[in-house]
Amino acid sequence: SADVVFFDMAGCPFCRMAEEALTAKGIAFQKLPIAGFKPALIEKTGKSSAPSVWIKGTYVGGCNDGTEPWHGVKPMLASGKFEEMLK
Repeated sequence: SADVVFFDMAGCPFCRMAEEALTAKGIAFQKLPIAGFKPALIEKTGKSSAPSVWIKGTYVGGCNDGTEPWHGVKPMLASGKFEEMLK
């Protein structure tokens, strides 16, 4: 499986923003429809909101935030944390 997994929901503006931010940085990701994974995501993170982004099996939140203060695709790209976790 890919280093970055992106659970996506059609018509979700935050999914598009996160996807565009990753694409702009040239970060490859595997996109999966969130619908089939919601029970497992709730079990692991307590959240079923989209997008749900994971780096090497670690939950890193959605577009702007998550369950930890440092979570969120856009803040993590801005801080360099996203790329750091891919190394």
